[in-house]
Amino acid sequence: MQKTWLILLLAAVLVSCHKDNSTDIKKQFITNDHTVNVTFDEQHPGHVIPDTFEGLSFENGVFGQDINYLNENNSVLIQLMKNIGPGIIRMGGGTSDLITWTGSPRSGATQPDAITTSDIDHLAAFSNATGWPVIFGLNLADNDQDVAADEATYVSHSLGSSLYAFQSGNEPDAYAPYNHLRNPTYSFGDFLSEWRGYQAAVQKAVPGASFAGPDVAFNTSWITSFTDNEGFEVKLQDGHYYETGPATSAGITYQSILGHSIKLAELIRSFKTSTSKTQPPFRVTECNNVYGGGKVGVSDVFASAIWALDAMWTLADNGCQGINFHTGVGLHYSPVIRENGVFVAKPEYYAMLAFKYGSANGRSIPTTIDNSLFCSAHACLVDGKYSVTLVNKSLDKSFDFNIIPGKIISSINVTRLTAPAIDAKTGVTFGGAAVKADGTFGAVTSENSTINKTSFIVTVPAGSAAVVVAQ
Repeated sequence: MQKTWLILLLAAVLVSCHKDNSTDIKKQFITNDHTVNVTFDEQHPGHVIPDTFEGLSFENGVFGQDINYLNENNSVLIQLMKNIGPGIIRMGGGTSDLITWTGSPRSGATQPDAITTSDIDHLAAFSNATGWPVIFGLNLADNDQDVAADEATYVSHSLGSSLYAFQSGNEPDAYAPYNHLRNPTYSFGDFLSEWRGYQAAVQKAVPGASFAGPDVAFNTSWITSFTDNEGFEVKLQDGHYYETGPATSAGITYQSILGHSIKLAELIRSFKTSTSKTQPPFRVTECNNVYGGGKVGVSDVFASAIWALDAMWTLADNGCQGINFHTGVGLHYSPVIRENGVFVAKPEYYAMLAFKYGSANGRSIPTTIDNSLFCSAHACLVDGKYSVTLVNKSLDKSFDFNIIPGKIISSINVTRLTAPAIDAKTGVTFGGAAVKADGTFGAVTSENSTINKTSFIVTVPAGSAAVVVAQ
């Protein structure tokens, strides 16, 4: 009888302990209008985020616009790129299909719509100074394989090991319907035939040359089809992403870029659905918020930084290997722009700083939040630490992010991406620091707290973001 009583008592204690633990776990979740619960799935880790994830995209026509832009003497731009690097330079854009390869040095008689040996040599020196390799776009619109092979030969010789890959054509899916560079019946099959001709001609002239493609604008089905056909032949599959446009549309405001992106979801689906046994990595080789050069009051305000940070993380979470923000002369969405003869960092640039700080070559972790309408959360593991980027896209409401890692956290470090207002063009900081006139970026200020709990709350004000490192 005494033995039976002891067994029943022990069972009651065990049930009581189990009930208490379950209650403690449930108490970690908070339900109210201002709280967002964030949980992780460490059992199914994602991809390692490459240290070359971030990049910049430039028009081939920039050389004719400003010979001092991509130049080894442009110390401020070089420093700005080093701050967010290592990365990858992409040369191409619409002008790559309109520009002529001269095969000779630039002189006073050189036309603006030409690319010369001098330009390539400056690009090579610039690439070497930044440490960023180059994806180089060849003119496919002319469909002249001999000229392309000659240009590729010089590019390869000048850049050497700094040449990452060649591209053939810019946004070929727009050749017929928008750019009128082909007849109206131009199809993916037509493009593939031309692309294969270029690849064969270039590889004959430059044995072992690497290629990327198809570099499309909007027809994401071309990405899947290209990978199905050429996945074993290319180093990289790629496409472009602009959230909205054109810039002339009166209805576009900064709120237009802060909602859920159907375009981005379609792009991600396209590089995941190929049936090819060989799946090369995918990169967004040209990207920004409003196509057509960007829109004042949208592309150049702090809302663009919030958009860019969230877009980079969404792509990284889905295994994308990188993104190149389109940059250059007269483009309102440029992360870096020349103003009054001086290169300055714009709001998007600070998003790139925050992404570098928050990703740090970590392995992404699937993350779930219970209010995705105005917020997002992205996490990765870096050297045993959690790095969590929290984005509040609401214009008027602060949110408490209740982060539940599922294990005891001893301390946290919070570094914030902020501006005076969501539509501010200046005053943007990351960790309270701003980029200096010489392009350098100083030490950031972070908030440090001792936690020793299995969950913790970080408040993120409306229209801002924070990077949280927890250990």
